[in-house]
Amino acid sequence: MVCSIHIERRGVTKSDKMRILPLAALGLACIIAFVGAYETELEDNVERNTPLSANMNNYIDVVMIQVGPWMNTHLVPMALPDVVEGFEHRPILITYHGELALTNGVFHTIHSVGRNGNAMMHYDRQLLRVSVGANIRQLGFTYDYSAHIMDLGPSGFVDVDVATMTFTSEFIIDMTDFYIWMQDFRLTNMGNLSIRFRGNILVDWLANIFVNIITTIFRNTITNVVSNGVHEFIQATLDDMNGRLRGRAISEQEAAVLVENLKKMLNH
Repeated sequence: MVCSIHIERRGVTKSDKMRILPLAALGLACIIAFVGAYETELEDNVERNTPLSANMNNYIDVVMIQVGPWMNTHLVPMALPDVVEGFEHRPILITYHGELALTNGVFHTIHSVGRNGNAMMHYDRQLLRVSVGANIRQLGFTYDYSAHIMDLGPSGFVDVDVATMTFTSEFIIDMTDFYIWMQDFRLTNMGNLSIRFRGNILVDWLANIFVNIITTIFRNTITNVVSNGVHEFIQATLDDMNGRLRGRAISEQEAAVLVENLKKMLNH
């Protein structure tokens, strides 16, 4: 089996990093969730240094509504690697050797993003730890394909839809200087693939081979490319946020404003 991979990924431009509202809202929601719980603890006369935990599902659900459209605008389209895979097929006596090439790949569509599991925050010793899982739903990909097998040379393009990709992430916010870093980010699950060939009528046995190859490529290669792309984009956004807020702790007055803004968001 031969595999040749060439990756061309769109870089994060300055204009991309300026459009940080959805992820900034994520950080904002984390802080507000903390402040909201914090104020409740104060009302109950609990010491400020007491470790506390809280469920953030309602806050994160508000943020997730905005993340899908934002990713569709600023993360995709994303270039995908060219891949060449060798294969063989032996229906009776003759073994057919061939090669399938996927080129000009594009990750072009995200339908929506939703929370996966409980979103939790834990506060202790001026560190706010936020754990969030997300489902990216109905991802769309397109590739040109061409094959060489004996005297056959079919070509066309293929549409691939992935039902869902599930990620888990963890962020830490240092409340002394409002520095945010990503502690963990992992792809935890990939859903079913829907594969449709266009531009050429393939015999059943060849179509089945192509489906198997493409499924393997997506599970072994493309998911890593997409996962790394999302990870790098989030990290670039955090770097931009940290550059703007470095060395600046949140004040009590600002905390009160954040709480009021969140109330307005949830009331609408």
